[in-house]
Amino acid sequence: MKFVRTIPGYNHLWAVRDEDQETDELSLLFRQWSNFNYLLDFFFANLDDLQGFFHIKKVSDAIKDTMEDAQELERLILDFPYTEQLDGLFHPLSLADNRAHELTREKARNWDRRQHPSWLRIYAIRIEPNVYIVTGGTIKLTATMQEREHTKKELDKLNACRDYLKQNGVFDMDSFIDYFEEDLL
Repeated sequence: MKFVRTIPGYNHLWAVRDEDQETDELSLLFRQWSNFNYLLDFFFANLDDLQGFFHIKKVSDAIKDTMEDAQELERLILDFPYTEQLDGLFHPLSLADNRAHELTREKARNWDRRQHPSWLRIYAIRIEPNVYIVTGGTIKLTATMQEREHTKKELDKLNACRDYLKQNGVFDMDSFIDYFEEDLL
């Protein structure tokens, strides 16, 4: 598992980049969420969830909403001064994560979306205040992640990253930087 800075020179936001991928998880998400054909296929494959949970009937409306929401979320997560205030964007994934003190699983979305709640999710491990490693994300159209294969996959990636960090002695930013520098040698 490799980690890359999302903004060169800043240690607030990192992303996982698997060795078999050409780009990191965060870049991949924003690329998918702005790709009409990807969204068309996704929403047709998940039409029952879209219509049942969000009561949106037209796939074209879902695509438009997703592209607009993705632009706003990208601005929130990558633009200054937002990158220095990530704790306001990321929230614990569950009650268990709310009580954890190290390497908590977190989710981000556009919390202030007006038309309907955002279905876009970015998942990350919180290293310490305002320092996150993005493990992936998805379009979440159901109440829980366990209900669909694509959301279960993201939960597995989140847990795998946390386990990997623990196994390599990472528990805060200093230990992460130590690990990261060793990994570069």
